[in-house]
Amino acid sequence: MDLESELRQAMAEQVAGTTAPASLVADVKRRHRRRKARIHAAAGAAAATVAALALVPTYQSFRAAPAGNPGTARPADGGPTLEQPERPPAPGSSASPSAKGEPGAGASSRPEAHPSASGSADDPREPGPGGVVDGLPGWITYIPDGLTAAGPCTVTDGAERETTTCKWRGSAGWLEIAMVKGSGLTGPRDLMKSPGLPGRTSVRGAPALTADRPGSGRQISWLAGPGVGVTVSAGGSVETRLMRVAEGVRP
Repeated sequence: MDLESELRQAMAEQVAGTTAPASLVADVKRRHRRRKARIHAAAGAAAATVAALALVPTYQSFRAAPAGNPGTARPADGGPTLEQPERPPAPGSSASPSAKGEPGAGASSRPEAHPSASGSADDPREPGPGGVVDGLPGWITYIPDGLTAAGPCTVTDGAERETTTCKWRGSAGWLEIAMVKGSGLTGPRDLMKSPGLPGRTSVRGAPALTADRPGSGRQISWLAGPGVGVTVSAGGSVETRLMRVAEGVRP
């Protein structure tokens, strides 16, 4: 007899007189019911969690105010309008209590500051006697070293054009920047002072013309915007930085 047969015989002899208890079936059913109850409880908890997460966006939609009126919020289901607390005014802003709720109350009665010759709306400086503007214009961002302003920038008015001219002098040479505003400007050719054939280039993507100045120096002209032209002229060693100066002019 092999080992497997001996094990079978020993097991049969061990359980020969053993009988299943009468409560075996009842125990199996009871344990099955407990297992089902645990499964149902876990499923219910998961469903409650999912429902709570789904309610968060809905709650936020009730709190959101329409773009046209920040003071009220109307639910998507057509329920009653929810009033939002009034927000305090931003620091630095001023509004008259009597103007609240009236048409145009959001507009300030303070006159708008228009850019001056310096190109800055925060510094509405006006030309003084003789059309002179004090200080350096804000639309000029680069001046080579070794140059000193020959005087304040001057503003001259023509029939259809207004010209702001700034000049610098120094041991390195000289520099002159002129900004022309007028409705009659059609291209860089309208700004050129040299009768010769100009060369073509560009300043920040805008077509530009370059030419030698009558006498000495070199100039570059371009339209910086509709009705706004700029001419930069330089002489001496400053002439080698002509393009760099032109790139820094931003009217």
